[in-house]
Amino acid sequence: MLGSCIVPESIVVPYEVMPISAEPETPISSNGAFYALPRQRVNVDIVVKKQEFIKGPYAEFAEKLLGLKNVSKENHSVYSIENVSVAQESEIDPKQIYFVQFNDSKLAVEYDNNLIISCVNTSKRTSSEQSKKGAKQQILLNANPNAYSPLIPTSNFVERLDTVVSDYEMDTVVIQRYEVRTIKTEKTPLQKAEEIVENINKIRDDRDKLLTGFQEVNYEAEAIKFMADEFNRLEDAYIRLFTGTTKTAYKTVHFEFLPENKDSLTVELVKFSTNYGLNSNASDSKSITLDITLNEDYFAGIRNFSKHIELSQKGFYYTIPNQALVKVTIGEHLLFSKTMPFSQFGYTQSLAPDLLELDFSPKTGEIKRVKAVEND
Repeated sequence: MLGSCIVPESIVVPYEVMPISAEPETPISSNGAFYALPRQRVNVDIVVKKQEFIKGPYAEFAEKLLGLKNVSKENHSVYSIENVSVAQESEIDPKQIYFVQFNDSKLAVEYDNNLIISCVNTSKRTSSEQSKKGAKQQILLNANPNAYSPLIPTSNFVERLDTVVSDYEMDTVVIQRYEVRTIKTEKTPLQKAEEIVENINKIRDDRDKLLTGFQEVNYEAEAIKFMADEFNRLEDAYIRLFTGTTKTAYKTVHFEFLPENKDSLTVELVKFSTNYGLNSNASDSKSITLDITLNEDYFAGIRNFSKHIELSQKGFYYTIPNQALVKVTIGEHLLFSKTMPFSQFGYTQSLAPDLLELDFSPKTGEIKRVKAVEND
């Protein structure tokens, strides 16, 4: 009986990929390159609106003279949350860094955002999917220029005429002498308020005459519009002396959170009060909370199936990110809600070390396209 003495040829692996956290079984005798997969950081921007109500100098007479109710009688501020936005920013995951041992293959590895892999063996570079950072909003002031310098349309004094009678005796005859004296006294706040109301009534009367053609002057339409606008502006300026003014400002506060532990995915960002704004410990303060809820339902089947995949040599590693519901709440009120991917809580698997064209998502580490190629 004759037996075959042919020794099978050893299988040549075109390339091999290994995690840098693992010690190589044999010394590396080939050129290679490092690459990394990403993880996601969460950026939260909260826009807070501040309305500062400044009382008018004659607010106490608003109801009596103008019939205006619910006028602010003291200065106070009100804060509200104008907008909440949440965005992700991808960065290198230090637990997902790999070394590609080229062996005899000619691999072309391209990167995005430092070491994060973008594509392999393709000349078409994938577009960067970096998250857009919201520009910090500057504080915007919409205050009326007369907020702190109210227009006082009348003088501070009023003239009073007094008649002084003096008796003179001349040769047993009593002569009375009359003398008229002008005396200036300071006006009371009520007198000033009444004069302002008189000006308001005069403005309204003049505007009505302009619009009804009482002057019998053939004004052009643009001239009439200009004069009517000026009357309205003056009337508003006088009325604000009773109603006060409002100063509005917007401020954006930025928070960053790196989710790493599945058991610590709820974090308090800041406290908020409608009377004192952010970072307040007032009795009416409520916590603004960021919560990330992972959805691992569909991962069970992937993990179970992957147990049966045995590769003696590893190719490129990729990530299947986990989806999570990201919410921002204040008390029981929902401010933001959106589903987002998180690679650090996903599943990492490797391909066989075949010659492939690969397109990765630099944002999540997913494979977007796979195509087999031949080694030249």
